[in-house]
This record gives sequence, structure tokens and C-alpha cells, in this order.
Amino acid sequence: MQIRHLPALLALLLPATSLMALQEMIPLKIAPTGHATVTVHIDALGQHDFVLDTGAEGTAVYRKFADELGLRESGEKETLIGQSGETDLSLAPLPPLSLGSIKADSIAAVILPDRADGVALAGVIGLDVFGDYLLDFDLPRMRVAYYTSGVLLPGIDKLDPLHAEITTGNLLMIDVKLDDVEAVAVLDTGARKTRINWLLGKKLGLDPETLERGETIQGATNTPLDTSSALVNSVTLGSQQLLNAPVLVADLPVFAAFGVDQQPAVILGLDWLLNTRMVIDFPGRKVWFLSAR
Repeated sequence: MQIRHLPALLALLLPATSLMALQEMIPLKIAPTGHATVTVHIDALGQHDFVLDTGAEGTAVYRKFADELGLRESGEKETLIGQSGETDLSLAPLPPLSLGSIKADSIAAVILPDRADGVALAGVIGLDVFGDYLLDFDLPRMRVAYYTSGVLLPGIDKLDPLHAEITTGNLLMIDVKLDDVEAVAVLDTGARKTRINWLLGKKLGLDPETLERGETIQGATNTPLDTSSALVNSVTLGSQQLLNAPVLVADLPVFAAFGVDQQPAVILGLDWLLNTRMVIDFPGRKVWFLSAR
């Protein structure tokens, strides 16, 4: 999910200065929807599970959650661009919140419509909370950790990083290769399944007439869009290679929103990270992929 035009990233309180003190492991959980979530503490409102979303510029809450907790709308609106389209949504200020020892206040959360599948989730934690840090997203071990930007963790200190570019909407985008086709990939842990556009699909030799139907994507706007389903023989992510990597194929509106609809493009989701650890230095615009072994 992508949110545009939100305020600049907050100045967040940093932990102590040693590497060990900067390290904080936070458990990941898998919601009934298949999304990776973390526990967030909201002052006076308790602990709630939010999707950890590297593809969201800002934090959002679902309507049912906002109503249950009595969050008051500010009267302002923001334009949200999701996988399947865009819409203007109301904002609600959140009390100070904590993700581990990351503290953030003055968060204006977009209020999302309730999910079409009826599954109750609190919302999405985006880059306005953790985007000033180096994030170690380790789905195989079901944990995430954050550090001060610039730290070279054991395991990545001997690897060359992938240098990321900034998309429209301030998300990170890296170069990848699918079979022998070069493409750009937007990092989106809020997407359960990886998507590619048809420009890339056709370069890979995929035929829309012969592919199986994929799942219907509705995204944050609840606008249904059909996809096709395929397997890519080989994907190169930095030092890692994925074999028989699943993809959904569709020309989603979000590709245009990111400014990548005129080139082979990928929305890199959780299914490509099941056996791969991803480390992202957001301020440094560097990304590493490591084996989970």
C-alpha cells in the first residue's frame, strides 16, 4: 500500500549508541490475511497488531479499529494510492505510539475502509514510524530488528549492497533480474504476493491467453482487479537467487503511481521473502538480501 502527500518523516527518538543497545528484535506474526504484523503500543489505547509495511509512506488504521477506539477525525483528507486505485480518505491523529523502543508522536493516520474479506486488522505501520532506521526484515525467523542507519551487520558487511532509488511517494526501488530480463522492484512487505506488470510479463514470454487466473486484488481501496498467475524460472536479488518464483501479473494503477509503468516493474512482496532475509537501510538507500540458512 502507498500513501502520498503525507508529512515528512518524523524525527524519532534513537536508542543508546552501542551496536548491542541499538539492536532490538521484534517478533513478526502472520495475520489470518497472510500479512506480516508487529505489535504496536498506542498510549492509553493498549497494544494492537499492525501490518509492517515498507510499501506505505504513512501509517493507516482501518475504520472499525478507529471507531472502536474512539479516534476523532481531524477534518483533513489525504490521497491514498493503493494497489488497485486511489481515493481521498480522512485523517485521524493518533496518540503517541511505540514500536519496540521506537517512539513516534504527531502521527496523522489515514482511515482505511474495512477490508472486503472481513478480517479485522488494526492498520498499517509505515515509513513515518521506522523510515529513519536500518531494518532487518527476517521473515524466515519471524522477527524484525532495527538499528541506526549506517550499521553494517554481521553477514552484510562483506556483501555489496543494492543501491536503491526513490519512487514517486518516497518508497525504495531496486534493480532485479527475472530470468534474463532486468526490471525495477518496489519493496513492499505489505503485499502478500509479488506482482509484475504486463510489460515485464511479455518480456518473460508470458501469454495472457494461457496463464491461469490469479487472485483478485482489492487493495486498500477495495476496488477488485483480476490478475494472472505464473512462475518465473529464476529471480536474482543481489547475492540471492530464487527459483520458480511466483508472480501475479496485472497492470495495476499503482505501477503508474510509482512512475514505473513504462518499464518492466515488480512489486516485491512477502512470497519472495519466505526463505530470504532482507536488510534495508532507508536513509542510506541500501538493500541486502541474505540466505535464511
